Amino acid sequence: MSKSKKNGRVEMLRFLFALAILFFHIHKRFAVDGNISIGIKGIYFFNHGYIGVEFFFLVSGYLLAASAYAKRSVDTTLIGTETARMMWKKIKNVFPYHLFAIILTIIVNAYFLENTAKGRIAYVIDSWASVFFLQVFGFDSTWVNKLTWYLDVWLMVTFLFWYFLRKHYDTFVKIVCPLIALFVLGYMAHEYNSLAGIDGWTGHFYKCFLRGLAEMALGCSAYSLTRQLNKMSFTLVGKRILAVVELGCYLLVLRYAVTGVNPKYSFPILFVMCIGLILTFSDVNPCHEVFDKPVFDWCGKMSLLIYLNQFYSIRLVQSLAPDASFFMKAVLCILATFIGAYICDLVVTYFNKTKPFTKLMIKGEGE
Repeated sequence: MSKSKKNGRVEMLRFLFALAILFFHIHKRFAVDGNISIGIKGIYFFNHGYIGVEFFFLVSGYLLAASAYAKRSVDTTLIGTETARMMWKKIKNVFPYHLFAIILTIIVNAYFLENTAKGRIAYVIDSWASVFFLQVFGFDSTWVNKLTWYLDVWLMVTFLFWYFLRKHYDTFVKIVCPLIALFVLGYMAHEYNSLAGIDGWTGHFYKCFLRGLAEMALGCSAYSLTRQLNKMSFTLVGKRILAVVELGCYLLVLRYAVTGVNPKYSFPILFVMCIGLILTFSDVNPCHEVFDKPVFDWCGKMSLLIYLNQFYSIRLVQSLAPDASFFMKAVLCILATFIGAYICDLVVTYFNKTKPFTKLMIKGEGE
């Protein structure tokens, strides 16, 4: 696989896990009487589909470590400036997509959750922290689109990790990150018995911060392990065996996502997912070149759009089709989410190309 290209298997998995998260929220919103069976004993409609977020955090940590490693020969004298510029670039890239989804979510929620103009105005005003990725810090504001917690925590942990990755890469990735992952995950297992949940307040920060911190640390360590794996020369049989192991890891994760198993098993499933990710990012799978296609890059891009645009879509279906069957509600939610994601992509692409506000505010832009 060309190193200049994205990993097609990872992009495909992003897409699939984004769908799992969508299905989980559909299940959570509409499964009033418990788990929704899909007709197979013990198999339910992604009642543990939240596990898809763990994949996004692992990938985020992996790519963060990879980016730091690629810059290891770059001087770190101005590490503060470098970090600020890196964070600004990340925020600038993701904010337009987030803004589109959050505006629609605020409008839909304000209309359907509030009955008066005063209440709707108050709802909009109280949404300020959600707009600017600040909700996770604990500001007393309406958490409009709780899915943005992933972006909040991703940005926060990236900001925290970057200095140590650049200044002390080897020690941080190989010693500190594994310890962070184990201590934090162990604490969560002891206190919460599950990875699930985002808005439990620990007294200092939301539970979701611990979730992202531990999993991005695990992702950083996964990058180091993948580099070691890629140094080995495997036989064709060895590659096939590892390919089967990789597939088996994701099948176990899928099984967890669609069963009613005790959520305490989300912790071992996370480690299984990490093993799968290490193999996915490596070049040992003899079929990896099959996924080096533009369609899988599109899948990766769509994963974020699906993730961000699902909450207002589900709210619309809940409010406009309350008496529909669960199956019909699920279909409508999926359609609305994909339509919203498509429009979001069109709108953001247009503004990125034309830059109307930049031209309006900054002299010389567009000349």
